Amino acid sequence: MGYEIISRDGDGVVVRFTAGAGEVNALFGKVRARINKELQIPGFRPGHIPRSMLEQRFGNLIRTEVAESLRESLAASMLDEQDWVLSGKDQSGGDALPAENEDYVFEQKFTLFELEAPEGYDGLALTLPAFDADEAVERTLESVQWRLVDYQKVDRASRDKDLVLVQAGRPSEGREPEKMALRIGMEDLGAGLDDLLKDRVPGDGFTARIEFDKPVEGAENGKPTDFEVIEVREPVLPALDDELARKAGRFQTMDEFRASIRERAEARWKVDRREALETQALDILLSRVDFEPPAYMVDNLAGDFARNLEGERDENTDKALREISERKVKEFLVLRAIGMKESLGPSPEELDRETANGGSRSSVIDRIRNRMTLEHILSKATVEERKEQPSTTASAGGQGWSWRICAPAAPAAD
Repeated sequence: MGYEIISRDGDGVVVRFTAGAGEVNALFGKVRARINKELQIPGFRPGHIPRSMLEQRFGNLIRTEVAESLRESLAASMLDEQDWVLSGKDQSGGDALPAENEDYVFEQKFTLFELEAPEGYDGLALTLPAFDADEAVERTLESVQWRLVDYQKVDRASRDKDLVLVQAGRPSEGREPEKMALRIGMEDLGAGLDDLLKDRVPGDGFTARIEFDKPVEGAENGKPTDFEVIEVREPVLPALDDELARKAGRFQTMDEFRASIRERAEARWKVDRREALETQALDILLSRVDFEPPAYMVDNLAGDFARNLEGERDENTDKALREISERKVKEFLVLRAIGMKESLGPSPEELDRETANGGSRSSVIDRIRNRMTLEHILSKATVEERKEQPSTTASAGGQGWSWRICAPAAPAAD
């Protein structure tokens, strides 16, 4: 089997394919044998139908299947060698059908997808939140302390981080109040309630409901709920000592525990930093080009994602898969365009090594080239690390609703 590029005009390429007579004959034999075995004809056992009968009844079907198989395999082999991306499905190779004992020759036109590399990919300005290893260690240790926290009853008004035991009910529904343990600062039941629980002592009560910040069509405010404070407990965190290290991390000393936390935090940051830089760089590059990727590439990737998805799919799931797939295909094509402009790619030795076990040549080239392209882009970028500023936005109401004091509801009728 072989091919020859016989003409190229813009993004159109015409290729002449040739399959030798020996291969044509072998494929005819395989197709004929399979059909013979599958047929159920009265008076004949499967696999023992005379060839003359097969030719008379199914000759054109056999030749068509042989033609499709040869065209598919020849085109796939050629595309694995050529560094091309097609703009759509392969165009027909004509109506000529193969014949036994003859070479099969046909021509096929391909339309290539071509994309110019975006401007300014050298010297991107990227920003990252500054990484503070000491702060990361302290945050982790604080998290460990809170996992091992104990709460003690106190005789004072509630404040931030306290555990408040309450009874909550809706008298209008005639049901018994429900006991709850709510930690102030965690927004266990949603925004706004924590503020209403602060500065409360046992016996205090109030009525509140969920209210929208603005009227929402088709939605109503929540029903009034009565809250009564039963008990206030303050958190008692374990000391940061060797005992905590042994209990939480199976280390002998707190110094060993801290060192381990720091090592893991720094390793995680290296991975997160790389991923954040790649994502930010790709966001910038994609914002500088406007194009529609080949639909078949998006369809194929979305199909791959769907096959690996567990559980049932619905319209929203399929839409999300397609959006993710379109983004991934665009990333691939933009990196490919930059990599080709920079003449990046695997060496012949690396390509031979990666395909030694039968891997696709074109897939290996794409994977290595895009990896090298990302490394090239990031090596040329300027990266500024900025310390994150604490948010000043109040949490209550930030999502469009919050708990607010309201008038008590009328009790349920007997």
